[in-house]
Amino acid sequence: MLLSKDQEFHVHHGDCIEHMPTMPPASIDMAIYSVPFPAMYAYTSEACDIGNSEELKHEAKLHFSFFFNQFAWLIKSGRVCIVHCMQIPRMKRSGEVGLNDFRGMLIRSGERAGLVYEYDWLVRKNPQSQAIRTKSRELQFVGLENDRAKSRGCLGDYLIKFRAPGENDTPINQAGEVSRQNWIDWAEPCWMDVQETDTLNTAAAKTEGDLKHICPLQLEVIRRCVLLYSNPGEIVFSPFTGIGSEGYIALGGKSPKTGKRIELPRRFYGCEIKPEYHAEANKNLAKAVKMRKNEEQPVLPGFDA
Repeated sequence: MLLSKDQEFHVHHGDCIEHMPTMPPASIDMAIYSVPFPAMYAYTSEACDIGNSEELKHEAKLHFSFFFNQFAWLIKSGRVCIVHCMQIPRMKRSGEVGLNDFRGMLIRSGERAGLVYEYDWLVRKNPQSQAIRTKSRELQFVGLENDRAKSRGCLGDYLIKFRAPGENDTPINQAGEVSRQNWIDWAEPCWMDVQETDTLNTAAAKTEGDLKHICPLQLEVIRRCVLLYSNPGEIVFSPFTGIGSEGYIALGGKSPKTGKRIELPRRFYGCEIKPEYHAEANKNLAKAVKMRKNEEQPVLPGFDA
């Protein structure tokens, strides 16, 4: 059993590719995670950290092949996995130009492992803030005014939907969680209303060893996906837990930006390789549980929460 009956969450400290073979088969009801972005965001100095791969054609491709093969047997038949990614600029220091089709590589890796690729949403990003953050000449005014042939729009986020083959034995149909109006809005191919700053605070988990910044997934994105593809009480899995954003929302934590939360909580299981992130994730998950229970059972004056 992945979690005991009364256990709400657990985050394994270690490499998910090594840990997943020790997990029971068909033990997770839904997965949502942001994968490491090779050669773009580095998190640790570990050789097994996919973010340290310098290119996508060989090393990173091999890492993701191992990953999806280990992951595919964990998800129950007919259930959903949401993978967050973006396209990755090729390395100028290596003389490359253009973009790597990271999204396509992940889709092909998932399909080779037996998952069914069904859809992907695009999540809007702000071009001005991305130009400032990445210093990309393709987005900056100086590039536009120098030679527009090299200009391009900003890079949005993709939410790739995979489903495990076979029939889903437990329909996802909890009444009142996803309304028809929700579906009218969420069935749009591009989510234009997600606030980029709707994330957990990353400052506490940063260390001098971070080569790049932490980039947690927006909480509203997680909330929508968990509501769409899991039932209350089921186990949501993130093999790249980071500071715990997916678990925080699954457990009923409230977004500090929008105030939105999931009313009927799920449970959470995760993996995280970096000690600082692992510690911060556990704090955030415990905070979500305490927050939810305090709201469910208001504390009387004179009593500690």
